[in-house]
Amino acid sequence: MFAKSIYRTLILAMFACALLAFTFFVTESDVSAEENPRVSADCLDCHEGLMLTGSAHELWEGAMDGPEAHIACTDCHMGDARHYEEDPEEYPMTNPSDLNAGMEANLCASCHMNPHQQNMLEKNIHMINEVSCSGCHSMHGNTHAGLLKAEEPGLCLDCHTSVEGEFARPYRHPVNDGIVACSECHMTLDETTRELSYNGTNVCMECHAEFQGPFPYEHPATLDYSTEEGGCLTCHDPHGSFLPRMLTQPYEAPHFQLCSQCHAVPGHNMNSVHGTAWAGVPCSDCHTDIHGSYVSRLFLSETLEGEGCFNVGCHKF
Repeated sequence: MFAKSIYRTLILAMFACALLAFTFFVTESDVSAEENPRVSADCLDCHEGLMLTGSAHELWEGAMDGPEAHIACTDCHMGDARHYEEDPEEYPMTNPSDLNAGMEANLCASCHMNPHQQNMLEKNIHMINEVSCSGCHSMHGNTHAGLLKAEEPGLCLDCHTSVEGEFARPYRHPVNDGIVACSECHMTLDETTRELSYNGTNVCMECHAEFQGPFPYEHPATLDYSTEEGGCLTCHDPHGSFLPRMLTQPYEAPHFQLCSQCHAVPGHNMNSVHGTAWAGVPCSDCHTDIHGSYVSRLFLSETLEGEGCFNVGCHKF
């Protein structure tokens, strides 16, 4: 009798474990709308425009592994259960898009805690202007990567309209051609430090590494890492320009405004021997390594630095 009791207990225990494992598998794998009462029978009876598919935010076709793959409506739309049990008007649920930017960012961070989201939780330019997660991302789903509402650059230019014309200039970054994306240069900006995730000049060096150095002789104009001005932006317009090499000012005789914006002091350009005797000789004829030099503190060409003015072909007797 005792042996039969033990045997019966073991059978029941094994059955209970199997049932528990099956329940866990169903819950953690492909939870469909019908299997999740929080999103199926209750929410979709009224919100029938949101068709569940069983993955990201329960609204994106295709398998995903993260916590968002099994999220339910009530994970974001929080409130009283009586909203869907009794009276939805009397007991409204929270709509994340109605929250301020900070509260919405905190809600999204419960699943999406990454460097981008961490920056959104700090005091940055988007947060100050109440541009929240839902300003750029569709909460329920769409066909764009990252649930973005639109592809770049259109997504960014919807707000940053003044920049659109700069990408139509003859010398420009090929953003409209899809070769460069806004987000490759612009990370979320921290308003307290005015710094990007890649700050100022370092952004440019991601592509233009040949100008990075370090050099024994640095050009101070290239070493400013602010995002407002200085560094590469002293001479180049990052979006587009009417001038070759995306320069901010003309580099033409007789004034060479690009250089004289910093070097308009006695001994330079029009006040120098070369400036008065050889007006029209470009600065770069002698100062060739303007981003930085390994051999010359004046950024002279290696030939000029090594052989002097009388041996490079300019001055003949």
